Amino acid sequence: MAPKFRLVYFNIRGRAELTRLLFAAADLKYEDQRFDFGSDQWKELKPKTPMGQVPVLYIDDVALCQSQTIARYAARTTGLAGRTPLEEAKADMIVDGLEDLGKKLVAMFNEKDEEKKAELQNELTGAFLTQFLGNYEKLASVDGFFVGDSLTWADIAFFNMLGWVTPLDPAVLDRFPNLSKVMDNVQSQQGIARWLKERPQTNM
Repeated sequence: MAPKFRLVYFNIRGRAELTRLLFAAADLKYEDQRFDFGSDQWKELKPKTPMGQVPVLYIDDVALCQSQTIARYAARTTGLAGRTPLEEAKADMIVDGLEDLGKKLVAMFNEKDEEKKAELQNELTGAFLTQFLGNYEKLASVDGFFVGDSLTWADIAFFNMLGWVTPLDPAVLDRFPNLSKVMDNVQSQQGIARWLKERPQTNM
């Protein structure tokens, strides 16, 4: 009997969206339980979570937390982690490396001072991003895959992360054809394309 999945998170994309994309790619059914920041629902749920934070993925009655752990589990469950231990390690390398970009994005989005926020955005979209994407361009194949010859969670994680960058600079991938192909491969995947069209519209 297949397990029952319930993903619990705020009503935003945030740290749960990669797992949602993975489930969408595999057409895996799950309950997408959402609530608002500061809601009574979250206040009631928080002390019941393993580490006092979300997202939490419930597999039947087992609670799994930490967003990267949840996404990695989802990748393995859906066959998107890689076909061999070495492919899995290469995919993990791509995903873990995205944290360098993620940290800068979080710092920028969380900055309250508008002048400082603008400085952080300029730093992000300048030399750092050029070097970061240059490295990732060399890691992606001309066919638009980071690992092997088919979609893995590495491609989907890159697509998800770049979704936060492209609104800042829509032409950011113009000089990176391999990465542009990665983005095309992910967003044209049937399940993901459907999810992108149907998912709740949120600010984050």
